[in-house]
Amino acid sequence: MSTDMDIFMDMMDGQDTPFCEVVENGKPNSYYQGLGIHILKQLDDTDHYFHFLQSILTDFKKLDESQKKKIQESMGIKPEVIKKEKIVYKEKKTNQKKKPKLNTCDDY
Repeated sequence: MSTDMDIFMDMMDGQDTPFCEVVENGKPNSYYQGLGIHILKQLDDTDHYFHFLQSILTDFKKLDESQKKKIQESMGIKPEVIKKEKIVYKEKKTNQKKKPKLNTCDDY
């Protein structure tokens, strides 16, 4: 999914962007977690939070399965269980017409 903002950010690659947050490389994980919390505190509207989260989650597919599972658990996302019940009706066998038996007695 490519948006106008994705195209704009690709064009600004390597140049100064209109955003003030600069993410430093090579920092411990606590730095990036703290940076995320700092940015979240600045978002005052759920609509803004939605668009921010949507842009962050574009690389979700790059995470390994354990990381994906941790994020899904923290977001309360559970796999949807589809329960299908199959009802089986057994039909009673109706008395089929029996073949008439031939009289094999020698009563003649």
